[in-house]
Amino acid sequence: MLTQKKHVYFSYAGSRGALFFILGCMLFSCEKADLLKTAQASENGPERKSLVSMARLEPASGTLSLASALGDTVDRILVKEGTDVRAGQPLLRLTSHRLRQAELEAAQLSLERARLQTLDVEAQEARLRAADAELESAQSEVTSQEELSQKGFTAGTEFRAAELRVLKAKEERNQVRALLERYNAESAIALVEAENSVEQAEARVEQSLIRSPIDARVLRIHARPGEFVSSRAIISLGQTENMVAIGEIHVNEIRMVEIGQKASFTSAALTEPLQGQVAEIGEMILSNNVFGEDPRAPRGLRVVQVRVELEKNALAKRLTNLDGQLRIYLEDQPSH
Repeated sequence: MLTQKKHVYFSYAGSRGALFFILGCMLFSCEKADLLKTAQASENGPERKSLVSMARLEPASGTLSLASALGDTVDRILVKEGTDVRAGQPLLRLTSHRLRQAELEAAQLSLERARLQTLDVEAQEARLRAADAELESAQSEVTSQEELSQKGFTAGTEFRAAELRVLKAKEERNQVRALLERYNAESAIALVEAENSVEQAEARVEQSLIRSPIDARVLRIHARPGEFVSSRAIISLGQTENMVAIGEIHVNEIRMVEIGQKASFTSAALTEPLQGQVAEIGEMILSNNVFGEDPRAPRGLRVVQVRVELEKNALAKRLTNLDGQLRIYLEDQPSH
């Protein structure tokens, strides 16, 4: 009986030991999993909801700088900064404009003279028609004299006179025709040369004017009357109805940026943030060139440019090249 109780006791004690062993293994596994998660969190850092970079406001279509094809001085500026202009509108006049305009007027007078030469051609054509009529009349007279001579009603002298008249009429007609051909050739050449001169003069006049190639706003005038200009920018234009923020994302963070992500642009010059979304991600690694107002801002960073299309804003359209802060939200919606 004692032996049986001892056996039961040892069985019970063995079961308890096995249970404690299993529970210990489970507890160790959970602690190990927690340690792994903690290590991974420490390694990767907390999950980021947004990333921030420096950015600059620009017109969506970029900034267009106009220059003069020839070295000249500024005569008159025809617009002001901030003015909305239409395509083809004159913006600035160079000093050579007056001379070029006078050359154009002289060329136009030459063209009018060339066109007047057509009157000489018309006069020669009238003379040719008269010469043809005279020849036809002379030939008819010869025919009549021949018939009369055969019937014995005319003298030989009258017949020879009629023949002589035919010869003179032919000579006159040939001279008039040759003169008409020369007039035609000279008139055509003079007209072409005069038209070419007018076209060249008009081109020179256009070179003395700076016109807007597009509908845009005058962002900056870089020259003043009397100032010599050549190939450098004279006027900068931009289509500011649609503005974008060009952000500079560090190369190590660009992997987190995707097309369509929400973004906001902020600056002390703006009354409220400008909302937008990522529209384009650059394909080149560049050095940063937006530093804001902090003289200690790092330079020489390796960045990728990101283009963010912004909502329309009346103040933003007047602040091209404004530096600010761009925040790109890595979640679907920006947090408020």
